[in-house]
Amino acid sequence: MLANVAEKRYAAEARFTNFYAGSDIVWTEDGEHFYCLNGDVVNKVNVQSSQIVASFGENASDDVDNKPKPKVADDDIDVDVDSINCFAMSSEHLVTAHRSGLLRLWELSTRKQVKLWKAQHKGPVIHLEFSPCGKIICSSGGADATLRLWDFKNNSCLCALKEFPGPAMLLRFHPNPTISEIYAVGSDNSIYAWNYSTKTLLHCMRGHISQVTGLSFQNTAADCTQIVTVGRDKVLIVWQLQDKSWSQLKVIPLFEELEGVEHIAAGALVLAACRNGKLLQLETSSWKIKELLASSDFEVTRLLNCNKAEQLTLVTSEQNMLVYAVSIDKKVASLQLVKQLVGFNDEILDMCFLGDNDRYLAIATNSKHFKLYDTEQQMNCSLISGHTDTVMSLAASHNLLLTVGKDCSIHLWKLNHEANCQLEHLMQQNNCHTATIGSVAFTHNGATGFASACQDGSMKVWQLTREKGERKSYAFSLRYAALAHDKEINCVSYALNNKILATASQDKTAKLWAADSQAMLGVLRGHTRGVWCVRFSPVDQIVLTSSSDCSLRIWSIANFSCLKRLEQECTILRCEFLDHGKFILSASSDGLLKLWNIKTNICVQSIDEHSDRVWSLAVSSSSNRCFYTGGADSKLIRFGDITDEVRNEALAERQGMLEQEQTLQSLLHDQTQLEKAFMLALTLDKPKTTYEIICHFVRKRDTAGVHQLVDQLNVDQRLSLLHHVKAWGTNSRHALIANQVLKRLLGEALLDPAQKLYNNANLVETLTPYVQRHFKRVTELQKDLAFLEFIIKSM
Repeated sequence: MLANVAEKRYAAEARFTNFYAGSDIVWTEDGEHFYCLNGDVVNKVNVQSSQIVASFGENASDDVDNKPKPKVADDDIDVDVDSINCFAMSSEHLVTAHRSGLLRLWELSTRKQVKLWKAQHKGPVIHLEFSPCGKIICSSGGADATLRLWDFKNNSCLCALKEFPGPAMLLRFHPNPTISEIYAVGSDNSIYAWNYSTKTLLHCMRGHISQVTGLSFQNTAADCTQIVTVGRDKVLIVWQLQDKSWSQLKVIPLFEELEGVEHIAAGALVLAACRNGKLLQLETSSWKIKELLASSDFEVTRLLNCNKAEQLTLVTSEQNMLVYAVSIDKKVASLQLVKQLVGFNDEILDMCFLGDNDRYLAIATNSKHFKLYDTEQQMNCSLISGHTDTVMSLAASHNLLLTVGKDCSIHLWKLNHEANCQLEHLMQQNNCHTATIGSVAFTHNGATGFASACQDGSMKVWQLTREKGERKSYAFSLRYAALAHDKEINCVSYALNNKILATASQDKTAKLWAADSQAMLGVLRGHTRGVWCVRFSPVDQIVLTSSSDCSLRIWSIANFSCLKRLEQECTILRCEFLDHGKFILSASSDGLLKLWNIKTNICVQSIDEHSDRVWSLAVSSSSNRCFYTGGADSKLIRFGDITDEVRNEALAERQGMLEQEQTLQSLLHDQTQLEKAFMLALTLDKPKTTYEIICHFVRKRDTAGVHQLVDQLNVDQRLSLLHHVKAWGTNSRHALIANQVLKRLLGEALLDPAQKLYNNANLVETLTPYVQRHFKRVTELQKDLAFLEFIIKSM
């Protein structure tokens, strides 16, 4: 019995979702958290674990474990989401500017909204900034070209600054709280400075000919005399304060588009971030330039600095955060990459395990960079670059990894055990196919070869060799090529003995090939739409396929006939064998995961965690007790086997019920504590027992005892008794007692509007036909008795 209750169960153990969609991002002073803008919420993210700790916004959830929100019914009223345009943060508060023109002030400690007011700008607010003291907020409007300063504690607008061509995309307060100055960059690329206490324009610094992207003060002193600005005009300008006026001290051409600038080492060094990923260091004494990071494939959009943690972060255009530890020796800074965070995954296309005990998880997203996660170190991530276009598929064999994509190239990687969560690029071969390579598969039990499939219907089988004595010397050569299908090939897979190769295509067929030769062994025909996935069983001579015709099919390798067919509601994109071939896991286009028992053809579990297509599954072969899923909703979810826990809970629940039933029988036999037995019968949901107890009071004509039984019940117990009355009322023999109890239950409820919860699941409407039938039967009986009495009196 318990085996049927918990035949196999999986549950989500961890969810890794998007937390940053671009635009504003703030690093806390202690360096432990990022505040990231993600649509209509601002997420507080732990730097070490990459998990969302808290969220701020109208639609922010109170729980912080990334649980999915309940789905809204299609017939519900659609409500426009008031998205957040920008935000700013102080040590105690966070302010958000919304599309509706409202400004909302949140308290960081409680995550509660404390103030709400209209921004008074004609257009949307495009930038916000807190003063160093945390008491004043500056907002920049997009259409009216004004700056407004708000004293939120006194509920007042201090001033509106208009003497510049807006809007201001960059705002900075003077870092010293005693100086009432604010700096803004106008649309003419000039830097304007105001004294907001006297509302006067102090300075207008002209020098840049393109958008200014960064402004940094040398120190936080009140007499700070140096400012550094950078822009996309590829120059860095040093401004010096002389005679209460800012003038250009130096204009340094850096020949790269610049996205951010920061002072470090107490103002002795300046770091400038280039758009192409390069990071430059300049000494403020001699202004000598040194390259700290070379240009890379990452396009940098922001530079963040944390002086307390001695770290800096580069934010890329793909919403990734690269955290570096900064060490300074003799006015020379050195950087060490300590953490990489993925703020936005986009669609997860493929994933696979590699390394000892499946420690690492490689993930291909809709990007030319793929990710490598360390599952044992809080999902520490590394961004791997090498492809020039989107990576479409991955395949692994112990420490080796193959990646293919839209650039028609095949890359071979190997785990670098000397560095944590890093891959070493062994070799690549370009122009391997004439179109996008959609799938790749390694041989089992040692990487001796692999197969690649292309969208033009061709398949190529490669031989992988390694020179003796050379651990890093690998080479692969083409064994044979074949035009396998008429349409795009979606999947390729090896059998466990590496002798048979299977391909699945959009031409509605799957084919089996001899791995050593070009001979086709058979064609699996039967699907009415394209076949998405094909897998070999690890224990039986069968093949599993999934298709757009919403079915899973199991085929015999011996005669290529269809043995079983399992139906689902939507297109099945991916399928895998679980628990040594005993179960099948399928992923569909509606985001639903289903677990099937092969012997009984029954779906034993449905898991609804994704909200969009599930493109990829990765099952751990070492433990076979966990798997990861990823899809078009950008969610990466880890599922764990909870079969033992569910069975233990069912066993404990069953044991508790047996003990309660034994107690109930003892109470009924004793006949002295019928009130307690009545309560226990309601808890165990035994309508027959509750009826017999009430009958006992009715036979004694103890109406007060029946009333006492009903009156002492709480709301949940009364609802349970109402369900029992419904069961009694279906039989005319029990109708008398059922109606007596119903009268007592609903007598006061009909007069009290607060008791409408009695009508849960429309119980009253369900009971009404039975009551009317019994009333009609009693009425007819009364008529018969009246006729009988008349006949007797007439005799």
